[in-house]
Amino acid sequence: MRTLIWPSLVAGSLVVGACGSPDDATPGPSSAAGTASTAGGMPATGGSLAAVGGTVAKAGTGNASAGQAGGLASSGATSGGAAGANVGGASLGGKAGSGGSAGTGGSAGAGGTVTTTGADQCKPIGWATRASRTGGAASVTGGGSAAPTVVNTFADLAKYASDDQARVIHIDGTLGAGWSGSSGDRLEIKSNKTIIGLRAQTQLKAAIHIKGASNVILRNIVVRGPGSNEDQAWDNINIEGSSKNIWVDHAEFWDGQDGNADVVKGADNVTFSWSIFGYTKNGTHNLSNLIASSDDEPESEGKLDVTFMFNWWKAAAQRQPRCRYGQIHVVNNLYTGDDAIGASVLGVSNGFSCNVLTENNHFIKQGQPIDLGKEAGAGSVQQATGNIFESCSGNQKGSGTAFTPPYEYKSFMVPASEVKALVQKNAGATLASPTACAFP
Repeated sequence: MRTLIWPSLVAGSLVVGACGSPDDATPGPSSAAGTASTAGGMPATGGSLAAVGGTVAKAGTGNASAGQAGGLASSGATSGGAAGANVGGASLGGKAGSGGSAGTGGSAGAGGTVTTTGADQCKPIGWATRASRTGGAASVTGGGSAAPTVVNTFADLAKYASDDQARVIHIDGTLGAGWSGSSGDRLEIKSNKTIIGLRAQTQLKAAIHIKGASNVILRNIVVRGPGSNEDQAWDNINIEGSSKNIWVDHAEFWDGQDGNADVVKGADNVTFSWSIFGYTKNGTHNLSNLIASSDDEPESEGKLDVTFMFNWWKAAAQRQPRCRYGQIHVVNNLYTGDDAIGASVLGVSNGFSCNVLTENNHFIKQGQPIDLGKEAGAGSVQQATGNIFESCSGNQKGSGTAFTPPYEYKSFMVPASEVKALVQKNAGATLASPTACAFP
């Protein structure tokens, strides 16, 4: 274990959940009715923000400081000053000089302007940035300004991830010995943690469990399960209990035994962004993302609010996602099928009392991409808008009007026509280092 101190480090954060129920375990159509971290910093009065990747748009004069709660400085040069690089809410300080440029999704001061350039790979977005369904904004800071701790054994990773201190943890190398069923290596993550792979495609051979934790960021790692089956085994990542404000970003979850990434049993305010949920084996339970494990889960009433943005589902049979109770935002995601692994049977499925906004996604070779066959209970609705369906079969229409997301996202949402190229290029554990977060 090594401890490194990065200059002017300010971090940002977010949380995950559980096993599935048998109601949709057997693939088959069920609907008769044929759903990154920072932008520019907060400028001074008359100031402007640093643009992503060096794209500039001149605004007023003044300095933009990195790491403000409302928006963090992105990587890239500005006109008259350099912005700091931000990763997962941790920004290397820097500021835009006089005549700086406007940043994607940032906030301009009086007299300044903001230029939006579409998708931002670094900005924390969605439900993870809210205190609750009806509460105000929340800061996702993870380990905050703690000096990064570099771990190269699973034992050290497990020790620091589960303690009661705020930590920024960098994973160096492939850690863990794998698991099967409910035995083997499982990483327990507690509150106020930022865990990031030190380089692209950092492998974690352990299931991830977040229970009763808050303010967690998980980034730039790949988790490969043993392949799916009918056992109630560990998910690749499970977020449950009172967990909240969890941000899973630039990650990959493959071949989950029970599921790839579940959020259940009262967890809330979770965002998955720029991640891949996929299968490489023709298993019997290629069911990817479950939100709530049954219709009888009273601890989940008014909770399980989850955002999926800029993710890629690859060769999943069902649960992309499948939800109960929550308000679920499925926006700017890519769906691709693979008949060699198994047909996609059900896409976005709203179940018991689940309210879903399925917006500006691109579905390719999907069966029943908008699944309404599980609609039940008060408030169960799926609004499908702005999506592209390519070589799909089954229902493609929604069932009503969904909730209005309480967070800002339209400044970096892109048309569905841009999703495929954008997500295929950038989703997954693609970051070369903990500070390599700028949108190219």
